[in-house]
Amino acid sequence: MSEPDPQPAQEEEQRQSLARIEQGGIPLSAERRLSELRTLKGTGESGGAGSFTSDLSVNGFALCHQLGLKPLSQVMGSSIYQMGYQSSWGNMGYGGSMLFELDTLSQALNEVRSRALVRLGEEARHVGADAVVGVQTRAGESQLDTGGLALEHMVVGTAVRREGARVEHPVLTELSVSEYAMLVRGGFEPLGIVAWSAVFFTSYVFGGMMAGGGGAFTMGVQSFELREFTQAIYSAREAVMQRIAGQAGALGASGVVGVNIGHTVRPHSMGGGWACARCEG
Repeated sequence: MSEPDPQPAQEEEQRQSLARIEQGGIPLSAERRLSELRTLKGTGESGGAGSFTSDLSVNGFALCHQLGLKPLSQVMGSSIYQMGYQSSWGNMGYGGSMLFELDTLSQALNEVRSRALVRLGEEARHVGADAVVGVQTRAGESQLDTGGLALEHMVVGTAVRREGARVEHPVLTELSVSEYAMLVRGGFEPLGIVAWSAVFFTSYVFGGMMAGGGGAFTMGVQSFELREFTQAIYSAREAVMQRIAGQAGALGASGVVGVNIGHTVRPHSMGGGWACARCEG
């Protein structure tokens, strides 16, 4: 008697996994592995599949035991997202400059991060964690054959269970084990990660090239501030800080610690001097 062909079952699982990913979830294989690990942890088995994996240092692992944190598993959230095309570039008159947010680009950066963080929390939930500590972000960009840009975002951390914790969903934090413990001991409860990205477009085609009396062109002759670029960085930063504050408020937080603001400026030649300012926090 011949054995059944496993190909149809594999194809069906792949189809279901792709549907889950489209909805922002994790593949069936990942969910199954984490759920089995949770079961093994609950029965107290050790060794083999019951052993935990983590990116904790030796000191961090030892500190977990001192603080009543039980490492469960290394968890991950990942997303690869195609950045869409910005159709509207605004209007600019002679002698002036323009400044506006590239909504499509900002939305793509925030969506790819959000999907990765949601999947990180989903993996932590399946393994029975109360928190994910030491969350690290690895982000990048790559050019597609079609000329488009693919955004890659991956977050990894260690899922832990805390004695006496009362949480509905696993708390994600970039804090290390020691930092997490310090806050808890000080009476503060970490609530989650807040983050936002904003991309602004500006130009200095005419306004930035005119300076001094008589409207003489001084580009490359005199030193002066590229005020449009400075304003773009400020505008991007304010947009990021406003969003971060709103996210913190939605979580019921009294404040945000460890805020890290980064920015990049990329010049693009489009018949003159142009630039995109990107700010992330």
